[in-house]
Amino acid sequence: MTPQELNQAPARAYYDALIIGGGHNGLTCAAYLAKAGKKVLVLEAREQVGGAAVTETFHPGFRNSLASYTVSLLNPKIMADLALGDYGLQIVNRPAGNFLPFGDDGYLLTGQSTEQTAATIARISPRDAAALPAYFDWLEGAADALRDQLFTTPPASLSTFRDWLRVGKLAQATRRLSGEARHALFELFTQSAAQVLARWFEHPHVRALFGFDAIVGNFRSPYDDGSAYVLLHHVFGETNGVSGAWGHAIGGMGAITQAMARSAEAAGAEIRTEARVAHVLHQDDRAVGVALDSGEHLHAAKIAANVTPKRLLLDLCDRTALEDDVAAAFEQTSYGSGTFRMNVALADLPRFTALPKTGPHLSSGIILAPTLDYMDRAYLDARMHGWSKQPVIEMLIPSTLDDTLAPAGQHVASLFCQHVQPRLSGGRHWVDHREEVAQLMLTTVDRFAPGFSALVLGYHAH
Repeated sequence: MTPQELNQAPARAYYDALIIGGGHNGLTCAAYLAKAGKKVLVLEAREQVGGAAVTETFHPGFRNSLASYTVSLLNPKIMADLALGDYGLQIVNRPAGNFLPFGDDGYLLTGQSTEQTAATIARISPRDAAALPAYFDWLEGAADALRDQLFTTPPASLSTFRDWLRVGKLAQATRRLSGEARHALFELFTQSAAQVLARWFEHPHVRALFGFDAIVGNFRSPYDDGSAYVLLHHVFGETNGVSGAWGHAIGGMGAITQAMARSAEAAGAEIRTEARVAHVLHQDDRAVGVALDSGEHLHAAKIAANVTPKRLLLDLCDRTALEDDVAAAFEQTSYGSGTFRMNVALADLPRFTALPKTGPHLSSGIILAPTLDYMDRAYLDARMHGWSKQPVIEMLIPSTLDDTLAPAGQHVASLFCQHVQPRLSGGRHWVDHREEVAQLMLTTVDRFAPGFSALVLGYHAH
């Protein structure tokens, strides 16, 4: 059907709000609106809600979070407002933060306290161990300054009095910050992670231990200006009241979105799966509803979208309803994932050369990237060749904390691998290279944990 035909079809139902997409943001939006007494409908194209936060069976008997894989940035206010614990969500903290092996017997392991982390760093650099508390205080002070603004709506433009009022409130909040906090934010938003970490630490492995946070999920080098902000981003959250801690949702990340869906439905929201939106209906340049692939039309006072702005405006909306400069701006927008994501079924736990025994390091974030230069080369490789020859890998083994994910005695591992080109150059397609790169990731782990590949019973890669 053409957009004109879709617009002319009769409305089938009316809601206060329609939400396109049932990812965690759409479900959160639905729950808040429903709690406010609104009639809300979530429309999810897939057979289950959750978006990137879903748990699925990827190999017979083995389940895991298919995309997102660890939790910290789920805001505690949202967890409390939606009462996610009452709807089955349980999050457990990692017993250790990150494990960085860098030689046959060399490793760093961040603990649950500054003292524990300083103790492991002191083995290779007493100076860096002494600097650690001040670094954490500096970073946490900057995070606190941003947390205070987290629920403040930024100005969308400067065309209304309300926008100017928001600018004024933001300026007041900035003036209230100490000079040290303002300077820290300036450094973190403008400098590279390598610059910031060089000011605090001397040892290359210590810089790598913390510098990984600047490039994980970020298709950049730690030497790029602006990469320091991601250091701040990764201490921004909390788990079970512990600031900056990362944890695991029992049942995988899908447990979060399933709890959100139950909370939204308990508040009165309606959720429909396998309901793909074909087009946003409009009247007089105003969105008034949506048409589904099935041909059904739904109308609402407001439309919210849990899809990217580019997809919303260029694929789902009628281009004639957009101003030319808006359409042109979004046509120029480019984004994609620089990450290769794997879920691996294991016959047993891996044994790392640097620390072969079992212990809390196997329940941490296992970082396979021993220096910032290693991370830089991985990025440059991907830019030139399509993927890193020696990739950066973060491995988690959530089954050490959650026995619901794998058969007894066996395990699942999440591999978050970098870097890869979001779209391969030279006319190549990922469908033709996925298995080749998956094998590269497994053999990369072998370098740090010999025999890892032999433990693999199956995997899923995307």
